[in-house]
Amino acid sequence: MKYLIAHRSLDNHNYHENSLLGAIDCLTKDYISGIEIDVRITKDKKLVMYHNLLYNLNGINKLYYKDLKDIDLLEDLLKKIKSNKIILLDIKCETNNYQALVKCLIKLLNKYPLNYYICSFNYQLIKDIRGKINYPIGIFITDLINKNKSYAHLSFLALSKNSYEDVDYKLKFVWTINNKKDLDKYEYIITDKAYLLK
Repeated sequence: MKYLIAHRSLDNHNYHENSLLGAIDCLTKDYISGIEIDVRITKDKKLVMYHNLLYNLNGINKLYYKDLKDIDLLEDLLKKIKSNKIILLDIKCETNNYQALVKCLIKLLNKYPLNYYICSFNYQLIKDIRGKINYPIGIFITDLINKNKSYAHLSFLALSKNSYEDVDYKLKFVWTINNKKDLDKYEYIITDKAYLLK
């Protein structure tokens, strides 16, 4: 079976990446098995759905939510989800002081229990959050990032296409696959173009 995960909640629609409307739209599609959402924390400890480190040349973690235009709150999405599809949360954190982010995330996950998979490029964050939540925890691995880390204690790995074959693991997600010729190689696929792969 193939699991198509909508990368940043993108599919063949007119919504912005990591948007509430885009995520809801993806979750209504039969061919999409779940969504991937980038999560960041604001200065006033709001979890937002946003990929980039900077917003108008400022770090998201240095701005208040009221100063962010067209960026949705993660909670606004979670409270609307009524399905058991995969919700892959990519936790973005630039500083070593991520306790506030972890605390806010745990509170939301407990408030809205869904089919979460929690992942990050930040290895220390993942190590620290493991054991504090009862959802699958994973790490992103590329040729340059987290390749030599210990990950036997994790539930899954999210790998770039180039790293996928190098790592033997029980549950692996691969990103970003956008053409049908690669479909047969993978089971859990993070894609911008689920509509082309269905």
